[in-house]
Order: sequence, then structure tokens, then C-alpha cells
Amino acid sequence: MTTTVLHVTECYAGGIPVAIEAYVRNSPPEVEHHLLVELPDGVTIDDEVFRPYRSVTQMGSGSAGVVAAIRRTRRRIGADVVHAHSSFAGAYARVALRNSPRTRIVYTPHCYAFERTDVPAIGRGVFRAIEWLLSFNVGTIAACSEGEAAAARRRGPLSPRVVYVPNVLSHAPDRARRRSAADDAPLRITSLGRLAPQKDPARFAAAASAIRERGVDVAPVWMGDGRAADVTLLEGHGVEVTGWIPHPEVAERLSESDVYLHTAAWEGFPLAVLEAVQSGVPTLVRRIDAFGELPDALTIEAGLEAMIFSRLAGAEVFAAWSEANLSLWARQLRNHTPEQQTEALADAYRVPVTV
Repeated sequence: MTTTVLHVTECYAGGIPVAIEAYVRNSPPEVEHHLLVELPDGVTIDDEVFRPYRSVTQMGSGSAGVVAAIRRTRRRIGADVVHAHSSFAGAYARVALRNSPRTRIVYTPHCYAFERTDVPAIGRGVFRAIEWLLSFNVGTIAACSEGEAAAARRRGPLSPRVVYVPNVLSHAPDRARRRSAADDAPLRITSLGRLAPQKDPARFAAAASAIRERGVDVAPVWMGDGRAADVTLLEGHGVEVTGWIPHPEVAERLSESDVYLHTAAWEGFPLAVLEAVQSGVPTLVRRIDAFGELPDALTIEAGLEAMIFSRLAGAEVFAAWSEANLSLWARQLRNHTPEQQTEALADAYRVPVTV
């Protein structure tokens, strides 16, 4: 028996479309997928990008229009499950529909809005209140990280049904392309994403400066673009800002990196970290809820100094530090596999997994 899932998102940018694509690819075969989406200005529907979906509908503009579009599309396709992606889509879906056995609402925040540190405390309080009110009307919260699952369990007066659906990559990167860091070559550190408060490029600039001040020749690169002030800030600290580049070039530059630094202040679960680690690039991240319980050695706060020391000690010591880092990440990310995602999605959608 086919289960019809309508994916709803007003944020078809960044990691969310990649995450949804993985959900579609790794869902049990009995699931049929449709997409209701708001595309950024100037973006048109591309047949190849949207090929995995049985239908793609643009939701229109304005809150009332979005609510009406969710209701209309749900009726048209007869959705058994409405899967909302992002805090705003989750709010729209739960205002538009009533969770019931006929139409189950599944909600993946991809990072709750109240976790944003660029919003004043009163604004975060409003977001928390909205989540509390809407917590009565959801079938399953499909959290994309252990940290998000923990936050979901604290939402609302009732204990919500929470399923942890680990993020996975669309295509496994080729680790064979990794280069070895030579003593006489600058240490290439990279980061990736839109230059915005969430990614905290100032933190990356500060880390690059700290490495340089310790006597390590460093070549920092930020792959992405965004606010002009952030570009100026990074370039002022000697960081190369590539602007938006095609993903094959991103993968190539990433595979040639010596260290990947993820400085985001809040996240759902960053796919960039998965890609870096699976490319064989030692990775340090900011200690945020998205990563759950994380060994100190994998954090920028506690692990940057050890990385610098190993680099100053020579290529063999740095290689040993890199292998230890990747070994820790392998254990940390052991659940981020297509098989685990398939099982979790079957649980979230309440469909059997056929072996």
C-alpha cells in the first residue's frame, strides 16, 4: 500500500533541499513524495532537481496564501503525511491542518527558530511560545540531530512523539582525493556556507588569526558568499572568499583541505561537516546543541590548540592528530547512514520497512 507524503518548505535553500532529497531517496519504497515549496526570487523549477517528486507545487506568498496552499495541495494529492521542514513551515502546516490518523503531521525543524542568537531574547521567547502552542497539533517530530531531538522532547506540556532521523549525504565523497599536509606548505583551513550571523564568519576569522599568531603559515578559505561586511571582515584577516562556486569545485577544494572548521552558532545538523569528514578531512566544530555530546578533541574551543601544536611538531605528528580526529568522528557519526535514515523515516511515517 502506497503512503503519500507531502513535503512542505518555505526555505528551499542551503541544506534543507539536500536533506529533503536524501529523505526521498532513502524512504521505504512504498512511499510516494510530493513537494510544496516557496522558491527564492529568480529561481525556477528545474526538471532534473525535482525529478524525485511525483509533483512539485509552488506555495505562493503571504501567510494566508501559504496556509491555503497547504490545505489545497493536501486535498489534491490525498496526502497521508504532511512533512513540514523548518520552523516556519512547521507553523504553517500545523495552522493549516489538524493532525489525525487520516493526515499525520511530521515536523522537522532543521534547527528551532528560538535557537537563533541573532534574535533578541523577546523574539526567541515569542518563538518558544508559538512552538508550545502548536505542540498540541503534531504527530511526530522527526529531529535531524540528537540535540534537536532533546529540544523536541522538552516542547509543550505533553510528551511529543520524537524520532531521530539522522542526516546523510546525497553522494559519498571520494576520500582518495585527500592530499597530505607538507611541512613547507601553508596549512589550508576551510569553511563553507552563506556569510550570515548563523555561520559566524567572525569566529572563523578569529581562528585563522589565532593559528597564524602561533607561527603556523595558514591559507584560510571560505567557500560561499553573503553580506558584503562579512566578506570585508574575512578578507581583512587574510581569508580567501570564493563566492558561490559549483558543488564539484566545492568538493575538490574541500578534499584538498588540511582542516575543516565549522563555526556556526546554531544548526539543525550541518551536512558540510558530514561531507568534510567523509572526504577524510579532519574537522573541528563549535560546541553547539546540534552535535549533542561531543568529545572535547573535536571542538574548536578545546581542540584548536592541539591541532596547532601538532602542526608545529611536524608532518608525522600532524598526520597522527588527523587520523585520531577522523577516528573520533567515525564513532560520532556512526548512525549517519542511509540504512539508519530509512529505518527512522519508516518509523516517522509509520510505514513498514520491506527487506
